Formats: sequence, C-alpha cells, structure tokens
Amino acid sequence: MDRNEFASSLIRREKKSEEFRKLKDSNKIIEPANLSEVKTAKYTRPVIMNTKSAEYINHEIVSYELYNSFNYSLFLGDEQKTIRCSLGITSPNAKEGKTTSACNLAAALAMGSNHKTVIVDLNFSNPAIHEIFGIESGPGLSEALLGEEVFVTPTQIENLSVMPAGHHKIIPVKQLSYFNEIAASLLNEFEFVIVDMPPVNTRSFPTLIANQLTGLIVVVEARKTKRRDIERIFRQVNERNVVGFVLNKISENDF
Repeated sequence: MDRNEFASSLIRREKKSEEFRKLKDSNKIIEPANLSEVKTAKYTRPVIMNTKSAEYINHEIVSYELYNSFNYSLFLGDEQKTIRCSLGITSPNAKEGKTTSACNLAAALAMGSNHKTVIVDLNFSNPAIHEIFGIESGPGLSEALLGEEVFVTPTQIENLSVMPAGHHKIIPVKQLSYFNEIAASLLNEFEFVIVDMPPVNTRSFPTLIANQLTGLIVVVEARKTKRRDIERIFRQVNERNVVGFVLNKISENDF
C-alpha cells in the first residue's frame, strides 16, 4: 500500500448506512457500546512466550505516519485505566487495508499507551502478519485451536507481540469454538488482543468468532467500498458488535 494514500478515521456510527463522504475529521472517534464488557471463557490456558524475538518489521506497512493516525484514547478508560478487550479488524472486501490497519492500531496501542498488546492473524488461507513482523508462520492460532500451546512471539516494538496464523490452512468448524478460550487466555497476559480477520463478504469469514469478540472495527476504502457492502456486514454479525469504522485511502478530493 502507498503510504501517502493511507489515512484512518474512527467514525461515530449513527446509522449503518451513514454517508462516509461527509467525514471532515480524519481522527474522529466513536463511543463504543459495552467495550468494557470483556467476553470470557470458562477455561483458559497458559500463554507461552517465545524466547526469541522477531527479527525485523516491515516499515512500509508499520510506520509512524500510519500508527500515529489512530486515536487510541478510545480504548482507555477514565484516568488512563485499562480496558481489557479483544477487537477484530475486518473489511467488507479484500484489499481494502484491514491488515495494515490492524498492524498499525496494535502498534499505536503498544507504543502510545504503553499497554501490552498482541496481534492475532486469523487469515489461515492467506496469512501476512508473520511476514510483516519477521517471525515464523507457526506455531500459531491454528495449532492452538487444534489443542496445542497458545504460543506468541515478542516483536521489536516494546509491549507488542504476535500470534501468527500457524501452519494449518483448514480448521474444522467445531475447533473454531475454542477461539473464545484462546482469547481469554491471551487477555490474562495482554490488555489488548487485536485480531486481523478475513473480509466479511467471503466464505472464510468466521461469524462465530466475530460475535465472541468485544467488538469489531470495519475498514472501508474511500471511493471503492459500496453502501451495499456495508449493509451485508450487518446480515452476518451482530450490529451492536461493530464499534466503529476506519476510512482508508482518503484524498483531499474526498472532502
């Protein structure tokens, strides 16, 4: 993605069909509903931290210009008290910037607020997080869903760790139900769990997992994403679970 094209904005959700072209503030934020209500599982597992840190970061994806555009104060309570939450980052369609947004939101939370954050790659068929942060593709989430260890790797960014997608491309639907247990395990160790999810309007989008998260943030691309794409999202996920949008690839002509 062209770094000069990228911009992000969390916008208030008055209506699900809101006209995005009316945005005038690229850092306007929403007031999330029930963000403090962490969805917990009955059982948790130990989180195993890799003793070897990531080797590099792709600064074309994770950069100051991008992560500095997020207003992470949305996720902090009064007097900077911590809200432990799991947030899924998705988009209506592929190639609208969700992975870049997820990586930079995670970096903003880790560096800007000094809270422990982990980013989880849920894109089993097309993973990218491990390449961006310079780690092995597994073990990761797919192995944990199949009953193996909950394994994460620290990155070169302080307070930020990564759980890659893992080596398995296909996960049985029954095993996806264990995601809530894994998320709860991660929330025992981290204050923010950022989940890079597949696009909503694809067969690989895990509705079951989406509704287990504290909330969803939807990335939309200026001049590309259609209103009908947004409307289809709410046919698959609980509308109350969508806490906001990121408007991506804004140009001066959009205002």
